Amino acid sequence: MSRLRNILAALALGFVAAVPAQAQTQTKLRFYSWQTDDQSNSVWWLAANKANEAAHPGITIDFVKIPRDSFADTMMVMFSGNTPPDIVHLASFEFPSFAHEEFLEDLSPYIAKDGLDLKGWAGQEKCVVKGKTYCINLNYFGYLMFYNAALLKSAGVEVPHNWTEYLDAARKVTVAGSGQRFGVGLHTTAGAGQYLTELLAIVLDAGGRWSNAAGRPTIDTPEVMEGLRRWKLLQTEKLTPLGLKAEDIRQLFVEGRIAMRLDGPWMWSLLAKAKPELRPSLMVAETPTATPLGGTSNVIGMPANLSPKRKKAVWDYITLVTSQHWQEQYVALSGQLAPRPNSLTREVLAAKPFLATFQAAQDKAAAEGIDRLPTGFETTYNEFAKIITEEAQRMVIDNADPATVAKRMQSRALALQKG
Repeated sequence: MSRLRNILAALALGFVAAVPAQAQTQTKLRFYSWQTDDQSNSVWWLAANKANEAAHPGITIDFVKIPRDSFADTMMVMFSGNTPPDIVHLASFEFPSFAHEEFLEDLSPYIAKDGLDLKGWAGQEKCVVKGKTYCINLNYFGYLMFYNAALLKSAGVEVPHNWTEYLDAARKVTVAGSGQRFGVGLHTTAGAGQYLTELLAIVLDAGGRWSNAAGRPTIDTPEVMEGLRRWKLLQTEKLTPLGLKAEDIRQLFVEGRIAMRLDGPWMWSLLAKAKPELRPSLMVAETPTATPLGGTSNVIGMPANLSPKRKKAVWDYITLVTSQHWQEQYVALSGQLAPRPNSLTREVLAAKPFLATFQAAQDKAAAEGIDRLPTGFETTYNEFAKIITEEAQRMVIDNADPATVAKRMQSRALALQKG
C-alpha cells in the first residue's frame, strides 16, 4: 500500500484539477460521496447538511458526487496527494486501508470528551484498528429479497424460502430467449466490490466462507465450490440478465422484468419509481438463503492532516449526524435502519411496517457474525475482490469447473496475503 501511495501521489494534482471547480472558502467543508443523488441516503444527507449549516453559521458543506466504481481509487489519490476531503465518507470494506496508512484522525479523544455512547452501536467494532477508533459506522444491513409478486404468481410459484425453491422459481419465471423476463437479477460485470458481495450471498447459503476466524482463506472447500457452482448455474441457464451492473439490474426490477433481486435495504426507496400499476406487486421478504449476507456498509471520519479549526468543524458535523435525533431521521427519511440503538421509533415502524422485515434480516446476519469484509483481507480487500471476480467471471465464460476455480482462487488469495 505504501508503494501504491507513492505512485498515486504523482497523480493527485491531475485528479484535483478534474474535480468540478468551486469557490473555496475557509469555512467550506468538502464532502465527497457516492450517495449524493440515490434518493435514499441522499435525502438524509441533504437534510443533515442543511441542519448543520443552520446550527453553525458561516460553515457550508460542499457535497460532491464521485461514482461508486471509482470511489476508493479516487480517495486514495486525494489522500496520497495530501488533498483529502474534510469529511471522509468511505465504504466499510475500503476503510481499513486508509486507517493503516494513518491517513485518518483517531476519534477516540473526541468521543471520550463528548461522551458519545457507542455501546450497542451496530458494526462499530469494524472502525477500531489497533485500539484506535478511526470512524463511526453509519449503516449495518442484512440482505433482503425484493420480489415481483405478479411475476411469481403468473409462473405458478410461491415466494421461495430456500435455494431449491429459489432456483425453481427462477427457472419457471424466466422466458428463455426473450430478454424481457428473468427469474433473478445479478451484478455480473465490472465493479469487483459489488460482484464479490452478490457472489458471497450465494456462497454463504451453501455454507461457505472466504476465510476462517484466524484469517486463513477457506475458498478451496466443498461449501465454497458449491456456492460457485450455483453462481455459475444462474448465469449459464440465463436466469439473470448478463453483463449488467447492479444499478441496471435494479432498474429492470423496477420495470417489472426481473422477478427476484437479493439486495440491501437501500433498494426499497427505488420501488417508488415503478409505474403505479406495477408498484403494488413489488414487495420485500427475508432472503431465501439460510444465512443472510450482512455487515457494515459505510463509515464517516476525518483526515489526520486537517487544521484544528477544521477538525472541530468536522467533528461538530459528525456529532450532528450521529445524534439520537438524526439517527432517527435516518430511518424516517431513508427507509433504512440506523446503527444507533433505539433509532427505530414506534411511530416510524407504524408508518413503515416493512422495517420489521429489515430488522429481522439485520438481526440474523449479526447473530451469525456475517460481514462482507473477509477476515485476513481487511487492508487488501480491493485486491482480494478483484481476484475472486476475475476467476468467477472466467469460470462462467470458459465453462470452467468450480472446484478447479476455487483452488485457483485459494492459491491467489494465499499469495496475496504473503505479499
